[in-house]
Amino acid sequence: MAKEAVGIGDIAPGIIVRHTNRRLGKLEPCDACERLISGRISFSEFVDQVGEGYRELLDFMMEHDLHPGRREEVLFCIDCHAGLDDRAVLRSQLDYLYSQESHQRVG
Repeated sequence: MAKEAVGIGDIAPGIIVRHTNRRLGKLEPCDACERLISGRISFSEFVDQVGEGYRELLDFMMEHDLHPGRREEVLFCIDCHAGLDDRAVLRSQLDYLYSQESHQRVG
């Protein structure tokens, strides 16, 4: 996915807000995915919206200071730093995150 498609430009991994007290209305999962990828909601807000189904991926991204809008960077880091057993889970969660976001753009 091109950076321009989600409007992320030059996102620096260190600027991700991981926790906030902001209250959001209930978002559809695909809208929550799009907002996470574009950096408009934090990891904790995302979990509040969609539940714990992405916990391993979000924990991995926080541990390695990765931004979900940089998919190739996240995949590279998974390949370099995740154990063999964890790679499949992390990759499937990342693929699902992006498939949900693409449903938002199409639908």
